[in-house]
Amino acid sequence: MTNKPYHHGNLRNSLIEAGIKLINQEGTRQFSLRKVAVLCGVSHAAPYSHFKNKEELLKAMQDHVREQLMELLENTIQSCSNSNSPYLLVQMGKSYVMFFIKNPHYFPFLCSQLCMEINLSMDDDGTKNFPPFELFKTTAFHVLREMGLPEDKLKDTIISMFATVHGLASITTMKNVHYDEDWETKIEDIIWNK
Repeated sequence: MTNKPYHHGNLRNSLIEAGIKLINQEGTRQFSLRKVAVLCGVSHAAPYSHFKNKEELLKAMQDHVREQLMELLENTIQSCSNSNSPYLLVQMGKSYVMFFIKNPHYFPFLCSQLCMEINLSMDDDGTKNFPPFELFKTTAFHVLREMGLPEDKLKDTIISMFATVHGLASITTMKNVHYDEDWETKIEDIIWNK
């Protein structure tokens, strides 16, 4: 236990990141606090100073990823000078994809969790929706209505837009997908040309 991969005082965060790595490698069924402790190079008892059980750690892992993604999307919205512009939706899409390019281990983890519930029904109140999707959906509704898109086209347009960015996030995080361009410089073009 001499090579600890975490900085003292940041064990909670190290346990969260190690837990995400473990879920991606072994799945939820094999997940345990003991295995996470081993990955962090700490005693088997150490995780219990931060989490009561593996379910609490799993929830913290989900919250960790979701909160970072929400913060990024909210910052993207705030940095856009025109909240009625389709440019805002493109920038949100780019931020979504870039988040997973920079954190590729988050994508398979998040997609394997029940917390990523997405209801594509547009008359749903959104309370159970994955918050980043709900934020995108409500923002897209606003922008598309301001653009004058007919109500009967809103649902299909929003689903198509989300499918594009979620699909891009998926392929950019796959190890067996090769691309001869720089994703960061091309994402915007790909979204615009969808």
